[in-house]
Amino acid sequence: MIGEFNEAFLAALEEGWTPARDATAQASTIAAIHDLDSPMYEKSQFAHPLLFSQAEFVELSQACRALLSAQLKLINHLIDTRSREGLLDLLRMPRHLARFIHWDNLRHGDATIGRMDIVPTRQGYFFCEFNIFPGVGGGEAYEGSRAATEALGFPKAGLMGSPLRDLAVLYAEECRKRELRRVVILDSRGHSGLGYPRQEYLKRYLEALNPDVQVHILDEVSYPEAWLKREEAERTLIHRMFTYEEVTDGFAFLEKLWASGAVLTNGFEPELRMSKRFLALLYEPGHHALFSDEEVAAIRKYLPPAFSLSEENLAGALRDKAGLVFKIDDSSSYGGSGVLMGADWSAGVLEQKLREPGVERWICQRVVEAETVRLRAGGDSAPEEYRLVLGFYSYGGRTNGFLVRGSRTSKVVNITSGGKLGWAFVVSEEGRQAFIRHARSRVEDFTSRSA
Repeated sequence: MIGEFNEAFLAALEEGWTPARDATAQASTIAAIHDLDSPMYEKSQFAHPLLFSQAEFVELSQACRALLSAQLKLINHLIDTRSREGLLDLLRMPRHLARFIHWDNLRHGDATIGRMDIVPTRQGYFFCEFNIFPGVGGGEAYEGSRAATEALGFPKAGLMGSPLRDLAVLYAEECRKRELRRVVILDSRGHSGLGYPRQEYLKRYLEALNPDVQVHILDEVSYPEAWLKREEAERTLIHRMFTYEEVTDGFAFLEKLWASGAVLTNGFEPELRMSKRFLALLYEPGHHALFSDEEVAAIRKYLPPAFSLSEENLAGALRDKAGLVFKIDDSSSYGGSGVLMGADWSAGVLEQKLREPGVERWICQRVVEAETVRLRAGGDSAPEEYRLVLGFYSYGGRTNGFLVRGSRTSKVVNITSGGKLGWAFVVSEEGRQAFIRHARSRVEDFTSRSA
């Protein structure tokens, strides 16, 4: 498990810690993310990375592929047995979005882009969210951790690269195949004001991988009208950063963009796949005949038991609330929104909160106790106990990770609720020992060696 794997490394970090070393790491991290226009990110960084076992990474990669494969089989079953409107109703998406969905891509999951959120416990790892969305965040935390480890002279050999670079590789290949002229990283005014980082690193990776293709960060207001003409649109790849709820103009711009012939890497099908309803649907025994033995085994081992809430099972769920987390199944709820820990509320107040949007809008998932690890955030005088959630990236079948989110106070671990961010580098046992050896050295040692 991640705590045990890092025990000796964290002890070595404390042995070699000095104020100067801490300041060097923090300054390097901030410098790496300062140009992203996100003070929220700048103030929320851990002072050092974590390490992750290469063997456990391989295990979770296999589990991730099995779970995503099972989800696609379930989606195909739902498409075959329901109308499109019925599927949108099941997953709580507005019916008017049907015309903005690539239904064939939904069936096949071509170049799936997402981040699987995983709760590490002392008993194992549990997948708690499927964030299947092209604009899923957190990859910038890699850049901050990488900058700090480089500044402190930690070994770099064998470390996995940025997940944002993995995404850029997918898009660069698409640009070459289609002979595209430009890539637009498309935001909306509704999303860009929330404080998340600008996509400067994705832009830089795209430019480095395909120098002949222009890369632009735009929104529905700054997007040039001339690029909506078919000749230009067909040479333009669109990477969307916002959910359908962050559209600010009644879909007027998207109507024109959709009709223009631009190469949209996705419509709104990712929001369907992000629906928390799948956490319950995958666990229903009646669906297991759709899956392979490997997929069923992954569901049973890596997904916490879940079910859809209804009037029939509400009373039982309220009695068992201390062992349940309640998640509203809006596909666009993220950042910790729409999540209620049953133990935090009296039965009466919880029932009221569940009834406000409608009881059947919720799924219930068995609580798993996140492992806690003593870590330093930037500027901390001493390590503190943090409850962790890991973000495991999967871009076109290539897995990469891990975004580390930690909270000292909340079981809903997220940066918007006071959490901290960092990165866990995947290393072999030899790599772990190299990190431990270097962590014991003091900042004066490595500066003298590099002089």
